[in-house]
Amino acid sequence: MTTPSTATNQQASLKQEIIDTYGREAWDLILTVYVNFYYSELEIIDLCARWLPRRTSLKEKNYLIRHAADEVVHARLFREGVERLGQQWRSFDHEPYRIDDIGDRFAKLFYSDDEVEVLIGLNLYAEGVLAMEELYQLGRSRSRYFYEFERIEREERRHVAFGITVANRVLEENAEARKRAVEHCKWYREHLEDYLGGQLKESIGWAMEVGFVSNDYVERTRQRFTDVMSKIGIEEN
Repeated sequence: MTTPSTATNQQASLKQEIIDTYGREAWDLILTVYVNFYYSELEIIDLCARWLPRRTSLKEKNYLIRHAADEVVHARLFREGVERLGQQWRSFDHEPYRIDDIGDRFAKLFYSDDEVEVLIGLNLYAEGVLAMEELYQLGRSRSRYFYEFERIEREERRHVAFGITVANRVLEENAEARKRAVEHCKWYREHLEDYLGGQLKESIGWAMEVGFVSNDYVERTRQRFTDVMSKIGIEEN
C-alpha cells in the first residue's frame, strides 16, 4: 500500500533522478517546458474569451468555449506535472524559466482584430506546430517526466481542427482575407526558422543528445508547419 509519505518520496526521487542522470541543465529544461506551457494556456483562455462575443455562429462559439475549457484542464495538468516530479509549483520563481518570445507572440495576437491572424498564429502555429511537436515527442520519449502530455496532445488536435474549420470558412468568404493569410503564413515561417535556429537551438541540441526528442526534431517541426498550413490552402516554402 502506498502512503502519502511514500508517494512524496517517490515524486522527490524523480527530480533527483533527472539531476543525477542528466544534470541540472535537464531539470531546468523540464521546468522551462512546463512553465511556458502553463502560462501559454492562461494566455489562450483570455484570447478565447476576447473572441467569443465576436462569433455569430453558435457552433463557432461552442468551439471557443470548449477550447478554453480544455486549456483550464491543461494548465492544471502542467502544474501537477511539476509537483509530481517533486517540485512544489509555488516554491520556485517562474520568471527565469519564461521565454519572452512566447509572451510577445500572445500579446501580438491578443491585441489583433484580424481573425485570420489569430487563427493562424494560435490554432495553427502555436498549437498545431510548436506545441504539437513538443507534446508528441516529449510525451512518448519520457512520459514519466512529462505527465499526461499524450492526453494533452490528443486534445490539442481538437483545437487545431477548430482553427482549420473556421479559417477555411473565413477564407472562402473573403478573398482579401486569403491574401492576409499568405502574409501571416510567411511571417510565421520566418519566425519558425528564427525560433528553432536561435533562442531554442542550444536546448533542442541538448534534448537531441540525451534522447528527449528525435534527431530530426527540427525537420519534423518544419514539415508539420507545411502540413498544417496546407489544410487551409496556404503552402509557403
